[in-house]
Amino acid sequence: MEIGLFQQQSLKLTMSKELSQAISLLQYSSMDIVAFLHEQALQNPLIDFSELPVYTSHNQKNHATSDSTDYMSSIPAPKETLYEHLMNQSALLKLDECEQAAVEFVIHSLDDAGYLHDELIILANQLGQGQEQVEKALQLVQQMDPAGVGARSLQECLMLQLKRSNQWTEKVEQILTHHFEEFAYKKWMKISKLCQISLEALQQLHEQIKKLNPRPGSFYMKSNERFIVPDFIVKIEDGNVVAYANEDLEPRLSVNEQYKLQLKNRQNQEMFSYLQEKYREFQWIMKSLHTRKDTLNALMNTLLVEQEAFFKKGPSYLKPLTMKEVAEQTSVHESTISRATRHKYIQTPFGTFSMKSFFSTSIQLGNNEATSTTHVKELLKKLVSEENKQRPLSDQQLANVLQSNYNVTISRRTVAKYRDQLNVLPSSQRKLFVTQ
Repeated sequence: MEIGLFQQQSLKLTMSKELSQAISLLQYSSMDIVAFLHEQALQNPLIDFSELPVYTSHNQKNHATSDSTDYMSSIPAPKETLYEHLMNQSALLKLDECEQAAVEFVIHSLDDAGYLHDELIILANQLGQGQEQVEKALQLVQQMDPAGVGARSLQECLMLQLKRSNQWTEKVEQILTHHFEEFAYKKWMKISKLCQISLEALQQLHEQIKKLNPRPGSFYMKSNERFIVPDFIVKIEDGNVVAYANEDLEPRLSVNEQYKLQLKNRQNQEMFSYLQEKYREFQWIMKSLHTRKDTLNALMNTLLVEQEAFFKKGPSYLKPLTMKEVAEQTSVHESTISRATRHKYIQTPFGTFSMKSFFSTSIQLGNNEATSTTHVKELLKKLVSEENKQRPLSDQQLANVLQSNYNVTISRRTVAKYRDQLNVLPSSQRKLFVTQ
């Protein structure tokens, strides 16, 4: 199967079970793969699956004083994922093939919390449909359960949930649409005056919003992620950066020879048809696993070249790099790279990092050079940690210091955006009236 298959003509039709499975396997973590194969082995008598050694050694190391049970026995009964939950709902909609493909593509593009981060125009280009069709598909997803799924921001997530309650009014819409930041910072007097609403009503709305779920997909997240196992191990050998795939994560999958022999016996046609179908399923799983492996290897090889300075000198040398650039170098689609990096980790001489952390947009410096947004965020964290706690730096002051001390020119709004992403409070809420 070509890795770019699902970006082209196939997406204009309803996704087959096999194609959907291939996409899912690409974004699965190593532990997700184990759980998936364990489930498939229970359903398919032709599949022989042995446990991955990394989990056996981990369990023996950490449970030496207790009765050692292998990883397989510790996996809970498979729980419906957010993706499966939404796909089951989409199957009930009366849609034509193009509409169904758009809805399924939007569902595939959500993160684990249920948010959509990609721009609609980008999804439309990937899908080969118009932006209006993708927007309609998103609206259908946003009507699904759980409430708030498909939101593009926290603000939209809360609004989607409130719209399904008896709390939704024109006044509430006005507040959350035009005064969301003031509401978040509890500027009650200002909102009360601007929106002609009582302080009591504002407080009631605030209490109602506190009961909402800011991460609607959290209920469907995996709860059995105990530890991080790197997919790749990067080392410096003779001055060169090299990467090794973690062989302990290679699935030990084979065909049950006893059942395979029965495929040659056509006397029992019903049994023959059943085993033939199960053998086809086994072959597709193997094909999907090989595709996953090839994609990850190509991605890792590109990162070795592009982020060589990071692997040799450390995180502060992270180079600006987008998924689009890597997609072009590996001849796959940007959405393929996005899915492939999900839940994957790289062990480096400086620690273990998520694969996604090696991607960062660029910010132009005054000397015609560029730096990564990740590096700028590190600078912001440093400035905030070293600031006078009784006179914390405002977003504009932070922007000024970045410009004067580090030759980094970004706007106050960009500082505020990065600060929010770092979970750093605004200066008014960082101020301490008594030194600690």
